[in-house]
Amino acid sequence: MIPANRTLVTFCPARQAALQAIVEVEQRSADGRHLSENPYARAFLRRLAGSSRINTRAAQQIPGLSWNPGYRMTSLKQVEEALNTLIHTHGEHCPLPLPVDVQAAIFPEITWQHTERAGRRSDLRLHKAYRQEAKKEAQDCLKRQNLLDRAGIALNFCSPENVQVWYSAWQRELEDHELQSLFWRWQRRFTSLKAMDWMRYSDEPFWSVMNEIRFIVSETPESVREAERWMVPNKLRDQRAVL
Repeated sequence: MIPANRTLVTFCPARQAALQAIVEVEQRSADGRHLSENPYARAFLRRLAGSSRINTRAAQQIPGLSWNPGYRMTSLKQVEEALNTLIHTHGEHCPLPLPVDVQAAIFPEITWQHTERAGRRSDLRLHKAYRQEAKKEAQDCLKRQNLLDRAGIALNFCSPENVQVWYSAWQRELEDHELQSLFWRWQRRFTSLKAMDWMRYSDEPFWSVMNEIRFIVSETPESVREAERWMVPNKLRDQRAVL
């Protein structure tokens, strides 16, 4: 079934008059014949209202215009000029003082196309925003992972005696739960910290765990602390001293 806006004989008298006016004026122009002022609007009015001159009666027959003779802000001459532009551009441009309701009534397919274009532009903007947001999230995630990797490397060079310095430095960059996951993997290396195993499964805040280390270190024999210092892989200087 052919849509109503594509039929040769339209159900809307104003639309039919506009399409016939376009054919008439374009044919006169192709034949090299003289065109009057605002030829599209006047051909349209002649077919719609029986007179090529716009007046109150003709203006009130234009759908969507709702012309009020008492309205002094706009003249009928301006309406005619705008109507000529609307028909000349096949509905693409609807200048003031014509409301868009006139465009929608006479050229509904243009209104539909504009709506479709606006919808596609909106979809493209949303898609772009989603891509930018996803890219930012990926960058933030990568940056966070880089911080975690750096914190993990720094922790590898710590012993129980100086791990609190590590915590103080990194708690400004990372959350406690992130540091905690690194800490408990590191803690398994040291005999002196075995007593902390129970705290791994408790609800103790991480700062409390770090405070506990201070007491553990103070009670750890010097021989154990010395051995644990050598477990930290940054003893090149100490090795040179021994040699």
